[in-house]
Amino acid sequence: MSRRGAGADRAAAAAGPGRGARRQAQDAPATADDPLGAASLMADVEWLAAPARHGRGSRSADARAVAAWLGDELRQAGYAPTTLAIPEVDDQVDVVAVYGPRDDLAPTIVVTAHYDHLGEVDGTLYPGADDNASGVAVALGVARDLAARRDVAGRVVFVFTGAEELGLYGARAYAEAPAYPLGQTRVVINLDMVGRRFFEGTADQDATLGAVGLPGDATLLELGEAAAAAAGVALVAVSAELLTLVGEDWRSDDWVFRDRGVPAVHLSTGLNPDYHQPTDTPDRVSRAQLERVARFLRGWVSRLAAR
Repeated sequence: MSRRGAGADRAAAAAGPGRGARRQAQDAPATADDPLGAASLMADVEWLAAPARHGRGSRSADARAVAAWLGDELRQAGYAPTTLAIPEVDDQVDVVAVYGPRDDLAPTIVVTAHYDHLGEVDGTLYPGADDNASGVAVALGVARDLAARRDVAGRVVFVFTGAEELGLYGARAYAEAPAYPLGQTRVVINLDMVGRRFFEGTADQDATLGAVGLPGDATLLELGEAAAAAAGVALVAVSAELLTLVGEDWRSDDWVFRDRGVPAVHLSTGLNPDYHQPTDTPDRVSRAQLERVARFLRGWVSRLAAR
């Protein structure tokens, strides 16, 4: 998440490779090799936030290597991923993978998560476990699960964006050259910082997830609440207009799409004391929360695609 201020987050707190066996249930339980399970999700968080990634700085060769890794993981899951150059940042790309029909007329659900972070600053590593290895792990887990089970008829486009921390440049690049027209996009679901207790430094609630932009669409809200209940997570729906009023808009990739008239929702567990700090490490990520968010997203996408 790009740094601006904490006012929006306080407002949200106040508002209260196909590795899994194919299963038919929309809200299936965990299995030993479940891409939505905590073990699989945490393995990705730990890889992304490891010292060998050097903090995935937005302009770095390490970020570019992470993009290559994402492409490899998606190919192993059965996708044919592509890369999209980010014009404002040399040698950085978005990674895009499409699940479902290629018919240009089909409605599209877009799931996005930025993979870059702050890198190393004055010799200090900023690992970015929650921001945003957590979001990448959840999006990748859902992509793997969809490919393994093939039980959703609709189209889902996964967009792993680069250069978010510099100014949402990866999202801007995709919005300018989307895989399918933005006018056919049912919703953009942006995962940014989803791996901690809800506002650990203030509200500190377990099994809770913020959803900025969700109140704007009754169907999205209804289906989101149903998926959340099945996954055991409480949704705190926050109006995007509220963030604009307090001057805290444009902090994450969803705003690029919202500005273009596309319904967009930012899923997040909010700020915590380790935000943009060297202490944002994998050991502080909640395994249970990661799994709840992944199962919620999978259920929500399934329900949306069925409409």
